[in-house]
Amino acid sequence: MELLLFDEVKGLSDERKHSKFKILRDEVQLSTEKQLLCSYTNGLVDRDHKMVRQFQETFHSTYWEIIIYQLCLEAGFSLDQSHPFPDFIIKKPSEFYIEAVVANIKQTGIPECKRTIEDQLSMLTPPHLQKDFEDVLDESIIRSSNAIFSKIRKYEDYKKEQWFDEKKPFIIALSSCDQINYGREFIYSMMALLYGRYYIPSGDGCIIKKNIKKNETGVELPLGIFLNSEYSQISAIMYTCTNTIGKLTALALSNGLYTFNSVLDVMRDEEDKELPFKFRIVSNDFPESVSDGIFIFHNPYAKQPINPKLFENTNVTHVFLENNRLVHQGIITPLYTRFSINSFMSQFLFRKIIIESTVSWNKLTPDIINKILNEEL
Repeated sequence: MELLLFDEVKGLSDERKHSKFKILRDEVQLSTEKQLLCSYTNGLVDRDHKMVRQFQETFHSTYWEIIIYQLCLEAGFSLDQSHPFPDFIIKKPSEFYIEAVVANIKQTGIPECKRTIEDQLSMLTPPHLQKDFEDVLDESIIRSSNAIFSKIRKYEDYKKEQWFDEKKPFIIALSSCDQINYGREFIYSMMALLYGRYYIPSGDGCIIKKNIKKNETGVELPLGIFLNSEYSQISAIMYTCTNTIGKLTALALSNGLYTFNSVLDVMRDEEDKELPFKFRIVSNDFPESVSDGIFIFHNPYAKQPINPKLFENTNVTHVFLENNRLVHQGIITPLYTRFSINSFMSQFLFRKIIIESTVSWNKLTPDIINKILNEEL
């Protein structure tokens, strides 16, 4: 049975409803996406009877739980939905927990309802051409840190429950929705917060950094929380910054459903040093899965490590710290960012965007372009 996501909630005025909920509810051009999302809740139990209200009022937390639920189905997991928490209790093929959390925009931040076409197009600007990239990255690190530590504190409460087993792996699943243009930070916030690797786009590499400073308070926020055993109770952080409405459009197109919109995916090929950024116009022939754009960052000090083979039927990308370097397993061409636009406009824009983006994202010079062309001839 599906959750009644779009039914009226008693006592919740329209003014208090989230802008994204109202877009999905009211926009005829998103009717396919709306129906698809509802179908994704089939079998999902609203254990605390808050999911529909939260979906309409804050949107992101319920949306993220629905995506995680579909990820569990994609992976072939069997769930125990009889307890109120953690959010996902996986029983088979192996027992472990997933606790979901969202990094939201701060109260003084620009709300999503103010998003413009320029904001949408900024998804197609590579980090080395983003003048505010460091600010975007630092804000993402700070907001993600707040979200993760709220769940680390919850873990201490969960341990007291009779149905919770400390000997089972515990994953915190974070969806980053932390600023108006979330998605531009890719995985760089996690690389810094968890492993102390701070990304510098001009060199397309990282420096080791121990902390960043919060602009509003001047307080230093420590980085590299997975570099010692202090948080060994956390097996891994599951992470995405691409959990947008565009995700629904991509999934609809991938399933051969009609939608008024088109999607262009930007992917990073970790094995191609010359042309690391690739582009995909999403379709039934070139699909995006539920798990595309989801990463699992493993804690090298975890008391209860999570086996990456549990996710082998998905497009999850695993990240490990091995021999002082970050190693990727699973899907090594992960989703970097996504651009969604009206299908009529895409016919005129996508070819131009792909050509220009291939050059700008891969920092191609005339010499490199000529070399590639000569190799293909």
